[in-house]
Amino acid sequence: MRGGLLAALALFLGVICVLAGIFWWNGREEATLEQDREYFLLVRDCTGETAAAVAGQVYFSGGAGYLLGNEVVIACYFSERDAAFVQSGMAERGVETRLRRIAPSVCILHGDAAGEAARIRSNAETADSCARILFDAANGLERTDLSQETARAAVEGVVSSLAGLRKGNAGKVYGEWNARLLSAGRRGREIASGILFAKDLRYLQVDLCLAVSSLSEYFA
Repeated sequence: MRGGLLAALALFLGVICVLAGIFWWNGREEATLEQDREYFLLVRDCTGETAAAVAGQVYFSGGAGYLLGNEVVIACYFSERDAAFVQSGMAERGVETRLRRIAPSVCILHGDAAGEAARIRSNAETADSCARILFDAANGLERTDLSQETARAAVEGVVSSLAGLRKGNAGKVYGEWNARLLSAGRRGREIASGILFAKDLRYLQVDLCLAVSSLSEYFA
């Protein structure tokens, strides 16, 4: 009887030690990463049945056509005023849209990720800068203020920047994030390989803005 109690006690203490070790490992380092930025998506609502049709309609009319759940993103803006101005113009043409504000949540980094806080922040800042470059290039193409060569150089610069980030992002901490950067880089190369259209640059810009706004999902 006594031997059984001792064995049970030893097992209990062993479990406590294991749990304590896990909590110590995960909590040995912690860093908080906050981003002071926000994006404004101009979207059209859709259902699962109409998603493809709405996305195609938006894309062929010059919008990004980025499918996001039950929404199709037309464009992404860096100020609410700009987004509301475009929305008003579309409303006058009988196109019903909705504004959706997105912003990165506070990201609590643990363990190895905490030690990479500065680089993770730099990744977010670079991706945001790339999105802004694409935004300006798309508007330049639409207004014919920008030549194909200049716009192509902008896209290629974005692709190069994303590749540079991935190259410097070492370790498992960056696994999923690097995969997102790789996907964006591949799309950028596809865009740059042919005739450039504003809608394609907008699509990639939306993708990067969404990646930055969901940073906590990759590193939390």
